Amino acid sequence: MRRRSLGLTIAAGVAVFLVILVLYLPAAWLAGALPAGVNCRELGGSAWHGECLGLKYGDLALGDATWNLAAGRAFTGRLVGDIDIRGNALNVRADVDSSFGGNGELRNVRGNLTLDPRLIPQLPQDKSGSVTVDLSRLAVADGAPTAIAGNIELRNLRQLGARPLELGSYLVTFDGNAPAGGPMVGKVRDLGGPFGVDGTVTLNPGRAYLVQGFIQGRSADAERLVREITLGAPPDASGRSAFSFEGSW
Repeated sequence: MRRRSLGLTIAAGVAVFLVILVLYLPAAWLAGALPAGVNCRELGGSAWHGECLGLKYGDLALGDATWNLAAGRAFTGRLVGDIDIRGNALNVRADVDSSFGGNGELRNVRGNLTLDPRLIPQLPQDKSGSVTVDLSRLAVADGAPTAIAGNIELRNLRQLGARPLELGSYLVTFDGNAPAGGPMVGKVRDLGGPFGVDGTVTLNPGRAYLVQGFIQGRSADAERLVREITLGAPPDASGRSAFSFEGSW
């Protein structure tokens, strides 16, 4: 009986120790678990309430990151809390509710980032600008969005190189009503600038996208580019030309 009591005491002590270890797990212990290319100059706090000072992705400095997660929810297989990143190239704050594998939701996502191919390799080298996001909900599965509700603004887009050209600013609005497993359709319109644009962007399963609508140049240079984009197709009676392009990411 005494041996059984001693065994239960030891088991309880080990369980308490493990719980305390998990609750106060130092953030520095997680350095090896960071995604490829991501590193921190200094990790502080715990795994649940911590900070990453000098956050970098490759050779691009992103700033400092802080997070607050509910340790108790981790025992149910969920990461629930908030994350905040502040820097020159990226500023973003979001509430998180996801699995350890990254499937779940980001809510109240607000931030801005500079369009930089070092951060987003798919970006063309001859374009510059910035993106501002204000999303009430962003659902993610297998690393791709499955539902979006809110606004995304593309600001001060510019073509660089031998033929520099101001490309304007644009607003994309998603209503969050995409059917399960179906395409997400957002409305696109210009916010002033050299081009008048009215159209849609469709994000399809399989990481494919389609942008289509009507475009009109507001200057001679802009109209020449419109003619290139539309392969010389004549505009309609209102001066607008239909356009579309598609791809994948």
